[in-house]
Amino acid sequence: MKKIAIIGAGGFAREVLWLIADLDLASNVGGFFESDDIWKERTVSDIPVLPVSRLESNGWEAVIAVGSSAARRSIRDSLPSDLHYPTYIHPSVQRSKRIQIGQGTVICAGSILTCDITIEQHVHLNLGTTVGHDCHLGQFVTTAPSVNISGNCTLGELTYIGTNACLREGLHVPAGTTIGMGAVVVSNIDEAGIYVGNPAKQLRK
Repeated sequence: MKKIAIIGAGGFAREVLWLIADLDLASNVGGFFESDDIWKERTVSDIPVLPVSRLESNGWEAVIAVGSSAARRSIRDSLPSDLHYPTYIHPSVQRSKRIQIGQGTVICAGSILTCDITIEQHVHLNLGTTVGHDCHLGQFVTTAPSVNISGNCTLGELTYIGTNACLREGLHVPAGTTIGMGAVVVSNIDEAGIYVGNPAKQLRK
């Protein structure tokens, strides 16, 4: 059995370790990994932190436990192309069988996913996220805790949604959009940017 590499060594990486432990896979975790330019020899949660240059596809599989959507994509692009990324779903997650989930996705405790949902690769759904019917979440979408996504929404890749934000049903969000904490999105977003407030409006520089 391959060892599990957790890419990242911060707070979310430790939360992913907890998720993996609840799947009875903690003994398979071989180390936290971080980029060579910031690496310092130490342990986190009694597990060694290693420079990412030591990670090879042979004998390892990886989960990228970094909250930033853009950073997660950059890390994926820098790692060996044949590295395998399992999907990790906490046992408390409620979901139907009619869901497609791409590799490298992490779905945290308390989340609910209903039916006919497509989730692409390396998506992170943090604690207590709900996703309604017929939604499509692009690659590297990230939700913070307690996000509510109503049915038939389409989220472009690299979308980030802050804590307690909610989306009305049937909305489209373009790639690279950030929706701020507590925002209430009630209409389609036509232009990528940062959206805050109730109703959510684009934050202009």
